[in-house]
Amino acid sequence: MNNFNRFGHLLGVINVGNAYCKFLVYAAKNAEILTCHEVKLTEISNLPGWSEFDGNVIWRSVLECIEVSIKNLLILDINPADIVALGICNHRETTILWDSSTGFPVYNAIASSDTRTSEILSRILLKTKNKINYLKEATGLPLSTCFSAIKIKWLIDNVKEVRDAIEKNTCLFGTLDTWILWNLTGGVDSGVHATDVTNASRTMLMNIESLQWDTRLTSFFGIPQKILPQIKSCSEIYGYVNAGLLTGVPIASMMGDQQASLLGQLCVKAGSITCSYNEGSSLLFNTGQEIIDSDNGLLSTVAFKLGPDAETFYALEGIAPCAGTAITWLNDTLMIPTQQLGNNNSPNCHSTLVHSLSDPQVIGGVPSTSNTYFSGVTHLNPLVSNNNYRAPITTRICDEITFVPAFSGWYSPYWKYNSRGIISGLTSQTKSQQIVYATYEAIAFQTRQFLESLTRDCKMWPPIDRLLVGGDIVTDNNFLLQLIADLCGLTIEKPQTTSPPCLGAMLAAGLAMKILTLDHFRTYCVPPVDIFQPSIGDALRDARFSRWMKTVQKSLVLEYGGKSNSRAVSTEFLFEDKTNERPVSYSIPGTIFLFSSFTILLVAEILLQK
Repeated sequence: MNNFNRFGHLLGVINVGNAYCKFLVYAAKNAEILTCHEVKLTEISNLPGWSEFDGNVIWRSVLECIEVSIKNLLILDINPADIVALGICNHRETTILWDSSTGFPVYNAIASSDTRTSEILSRILLKTKNKINYLKEATGLPLSTCFSAIKIKWLIDNVKEVRDAIEKNTCLFGTLDTWILWNLTGGVDSGVHATDVTNASRTMLMNIESLQWDTRLTSFFGIPQKILPQIKSCSEIYGYVNAGLLTGVPIASMMGDQQASLLGQLCVKAGSITCSYNEGSSLLFNTGQEIIDSDNGLLSTVAFKLGPDAETFYALEGIAPCAGTAITWLNDTLMIPTQQLGNNNSPNCHSTLVHSLSDPQVIGGVPSTSNTYFSGVTHLNPLVSNNNYRAPITTRICDEITFVPAFSGWYSPYWKYNSRGIISGLTSQTKSQQIVYATYEAIAFQTRQFLESLTRDCKMWPPIDRLLVGGDIVTDNNFLLQLIADLCGLTIEKPQTTSPPCLGAMLAAGLAMKILTLDHFRTYCVPPVDIFQPSIGDALRDARFSRWMKTVQKSLVLEYGGKSNSRAVSTEFLFEDKTNERPVSYSIPGTIFLFSSFTILLVAEILLQK
């Protein structure tokens, strides 16, 4: 320890999402963030439903974040050589293919929320007799446009450069962690082509029990196994930085962002639970070493594997593609002022919005006689369980507006890829603040859906009475946190940290380097929490949820292209694999059936007379 500066061992974490790329440097001994730099990523959307990112831009952004952070360390008189390892956490499912001989992507990275693969999914469902869970036993996942396999299939079918690279044996596939690792470790010259079990579990190509690529799955999608990376644990040395300011530093952890958040909030025991709110929302429930097959629309996934020889922990997960995305849409597309996703530099706009949401004339808020939490500051204020602020949720005007942000269809619990988003109840008197409120309400109700599915799947487990949360859109949004507590009927605990996924990746790297233990992390690195208690009764909570579910019903029957599905759709479990068997007479034209039946009767009558 004497060879290090006053902060001791340092750990760097690269975090790449669908909105920002950032690099953080932690003091390992107490998880203090010493410096951080982030770069906004620009989405490319050439057609409706398409969402891409330039892989080269992502890589250059990573380098910029590292370079600026290292300069910041020097300004702070901290030696960058004290960084003993790097960790990587990333937005899962985003798919990129590149040519190993040139080092360049053969196509843009396709984001998880991209829906261009809907037609391919439709054909697969036709082939499997509409069994959405056809591959779930092997993968833990329902068939969906979300996961990587179907994106790879689209790339193979539609991009000649991909097929050429496969033929030349130079095509490589990866999620964002793999792309960054390959470049960090030398790229064309010596790049390590690997991923971890959490990211691999989101491809729909890995067997969730063996933790290896499954030839049955690769054959099903027509994907050559030779393009896939090696699968490793979340916490081990993958390789070493090949060039630049951190040359020789080991990359010692890689994790999908939601699983990293689970670890970063120390949900390491079976029965622990967390929910993250970023572009989408994700609720993860640690099931220990047991794989639970959900009958209620949740997926089974790998939670973490903290070392090559460590036990594998699994989780049930509910995911919604639109949470922060819906807020960004309000702000950027409808020009309705709201909190910028992940932006803590514009407090005045957010403060104005929240005060207007608290106006009884707008949505019937019940403001406290004490000071509001939303004073325009950019850091969390400490909260206690006896909050004096009641979420504004009881008015006739507010009851008129409901919002279902199914921009990319439905994930959990319905897995209906072609549903549409709906805002219901608009009138000429509707105010913009009411639409913002309805958006926040939808985010809370999506969480309630996950919790209800989880309760059905885990009837023998202890009941859930509190929920750990994190993510960009709740970082400085006590209003939304209180609303989630009220509408879900749970105690909400938000750790005072800006990036739980980065904390998890840091912990995994520290474990791999043997400079951290779970006990040390629990003692010295766990931040204090802000607590939000429910402030309304079950009757009001259930009434509002029931009203929102009526709009969900409309969303489920309205398909892309404006067509309405004429069949009545149950909002219980659309994802169940039901055999669509019909009587034989259904396959015979009516006229032929009637004529043949009459002929048989006539012949029978003649025979009886004889």
